[in-house]
Amino acid sequence: MTATTTNSVRGGQLADHGYELPWAFTPEHLQWRDTVREFTAEVVAPEAARRSIESKFDADLVRAAGRLGVFGLMVPAEFGGAGADLRTLCLTIEELATVDSSLAVTVHVQAICAALLAHLAQDRPELCQEILPSAATGETFISIGLTEPSGGSDAGNISTLARQDGDGWIINGAKQFITNSGTPFSRYVILLAAVGDDKRGRPPVSAFLVPLDAPGVTVGKGYPKLGWRSSDTHPLFFDDVRVPGDALLSEPGRGYRDALEFLTWARLPIAAMSAGLARGCLADTLRFVTERTSFGQPLGHHQAVAFQTADIAALAATARTLTYDGAWKYDHGLSIREAAATAKLVASEAANKAAYLATQLQGGYGFIEETAATRHHQDARILTIGEGTSEVQRMLIARSLGLAV
Repeated sequence: MTATTTNSVRGGQLADHGYELPWAFTPEHLQWRDTVREFTAEVVAPEAARRSIESKFDADLVRAAGRLGVFGLMVPAEFGGAGADLRTLCLTIEELATVDSSLAVTVHVQAICAALLAHLAQDRPELCQEILPSAATGETFISIGLTEPSGGSDAGNISTLARQDGDGWIINGAKQFITNSGTPFSRYVILLAAVGDDKRGRPPVSAFLVPLDAPGVTVGKGYPKLGWRSSDTHPLFFDDVRVPGDALLSEPGRGYRDALEFLTWARLPIAAMSAGLARGCLADTLRFVTERTSFGQPLGHHQAVAFQTADIAALAATARTLTYDGAWKYDHGLSIREAAATAKLVASEAANKAAYLATQLQGGYGFIEETAATRHHQDARILTIGEGTSEVQRMLIARSLGLAV
């Protein structure tokens, strides 16, 4: 029997296999989900394997996603966005991730960065009107420059320095692992840079909107990555980059705090990506154990295989439940500090377990790049790292329990 290594395994067509969350969604949510699911199956899935193997960022696919309206979901309607709620974004990311986590993270980063700019520049409607309409369509990509070579999980360890010079600022430093920074659509980075001194040992940090074509800005070579291979990720270097005074966003010295407080909810789309990836693993596993026979019967008729497939379904269900519990709470104005950390931790760990089981069940086929299971296995690894590592989420949860860590 030949391997089924087709790249057209369409996790986006996979129903929820009996595990619905009727309390979480309105009919409008479900209608949008079906729209994205159809787009994922018809447009995203057919070339997902090829894009991943070739590490190819597909500009045409991004344009198609832009026409669908996914990039401006969290942008206020007055600036050309949908003004949608968090559940809508999470549903979008989940559906895309069933077959292509690279596109899912591309959409995720653009959506949160556009929303962050709208938040940081809320008292500057002229700036929002200049940038956000094209950000909402995907014609203008905005990235966020936070992580530094020496920072890691210590996100506040920022050595990129902005010093005031007359009525402007001069910026020097470097950022790494910056998503959407080197695409044909990349125009700006929301840069977190230290300003001044602080007697407590950490300088205050401000947020600046820096054009990527400004003199002194260098977009480094793209990283060769284990997963998210067809997404765009580069280091950025800033060498005496001069920006005007109005490049400063929000109050001086508050950029880091404002950005991180606002983006607490950004952990939930990553949890949704984890849920989608787990669903993709379930879809591909069901295909494999149904099509392939062993000892005269389909693999799925063997109890050990059936039970492991059931485990994947349970992992996906757990990830979905925690994700939309957090998103529902956010959309209803409730605190999500603990819920977001818990969802991100559990869902990302669940996705890795689901991907491990999916590749294990497929044996040698689960080690071949063309298979969806292999791609999901590669993409799952970053989920416990990006948007705060599992260790950071555990720290946040522990602190919520009153433990001094």
